[in-house]
Amino acid sequence: MRRRKPLSQAAALISSHSAIWIAGHERPDGDTLGSLLGLALALEKMGKKVARLCPDAVPDNYSFLPGAELLSAELPRWESALLVAVDCDGLNRTGPLAASLARIPHIIDLDHHATEKAFGEVQGVDPTAAASAVLVYRLIELLSIPLDASIATCLYCGLLTDTGRFSFQNTNEEAFVIARALAAAGAQPGDIASLVYDNRTPSSRRLLGQALAKLEIDPSGKIGWASLEEEDFCRAGAGARETEGIIDQIRGVRGLRVALLFSRDGRQVHVSLRSKPALSEAEGSEVDVGQIALEFGGGGHREAAGCNLPGPMEKAIERMLAAVCAALGEGKR
Repeated sequence: MRRRKPLSQAAALISSHSAIWIAGHERPDGDTLGSLLGLALALEKMGKKVARLCPDAVPDNYSFLPGAELLSAELPRWESALLVAVDCDGLNRTGPLAASLARIPHIIDLDHHATEKAFGEVQGVDPTAAASAVLVYRLIELLSIPLDASIATCLYCGLLTDTGRFSFQNTNEEAFVIARALAAAGAQPGDIASLVYDNRTPSSRRLLGQALAKLEIDPSGKIGWASLEEEDFCRAGAGARETEGIIDQIRGVRGLRVALLFSRDGRQVHVSLRSKPALSEAEGSEVDVGQIALEFGGGGHREAAGCNLPGPMEKAIERMLAAVCAALGEGKR
């Protein structure tokens, strides 16, 4: 049980500190937010003073999470000797906060990304975990903190979203065992799913339409992508962070092995990647989009990842398609 040892070390560090900073990655998703906020609530039940840190704002469809209003991109005025970074495959994923966070004497890395970017004094990294929320759940158990409905809601959100509603290949038996425990503690699965997935702004749905109208499929039928430029956001009246969920609509196209969404983000192009498992040997080997993203300084999981590329858009698309084709063994198109 080697994977449990770092969590025991993390529990010991947490027990010995009264003030703790918890940080998540930029462009926060459901797992980052659920893990961060769930852990914060649990540590406050222990009597700890906790800061909730994230470089970007909470997307509207996650604003229901308990404690979301306390999340801040500003460092607190009070100091801490202990940082817990959740769901960050590399401390640089905390963006503009990274330099300040790196100076904290004790750092715990809680993550499930399968990369070489583990950091900190304690590296609680387990790629077999379905979500970082699983690691937080295990840690809470080690600390003997009783679950309540608020903690359970946060962790269930992380588990739900990072397993693609329990549909991705990372969905394992432990994920269902934990989901059951969280539901028993007060998480409402139907309500959480509705708030996350059926709670989009009208502008985000118009943006979805813009993206799907520009959908392209490569000649092999295995790669699908769409791109969103500044004028697309303006036409939809949408903000740069209203792209969540679009990539999953592209992924749903029959026959695709890799789906991509390119969206303008200032001078950079943000790329979201999703893969689908091969259903037969004839379709080739599995594609790990996390490794593709890693080539460009990003990261993620086998089935979901992201990275940033310099513009212009056409060049970013060309570079990424070449990398995806190489991963598929299709050669450059």
